[in-house]
Amino acid sequence: MGYDLSPASRAAKLGRYRGASREMRAYRYQPGALTFSWYDVGPEIPDGQIRMLISGGQFTTTIDQVALAFTAPANLPPAGVYQQAIQAELENLRHADG
Repeated sequence: MGYDLSPASRAAKLGRYRGASREMRAYRYQPGALTFSWYDVGPEIPDGQIRMLISGGQFTTTIDQVALAFTAPANLPPAGVYQQAIQAELENLRHADG
């Protein structure tokens, strides 16, 4: 079981990736499944005390569904986008040193 301490609003998007043609399916606990749990911080407290974490929910899916979400063509960036970003940054560094 993994823990995601990101804001619940971000974690609530686990079931749907931007640009995805379909949602990741939810599954029961089983071998080969991943369960994502997310939390928000509790109310502010005086210094020196331990702040509570409040469960925001959880989502269980299979490893296959996660792999598909990250490799489906609808979820991949355009071809060459990483190369362009690296080249642009290298060009910025050249001008900064120049």
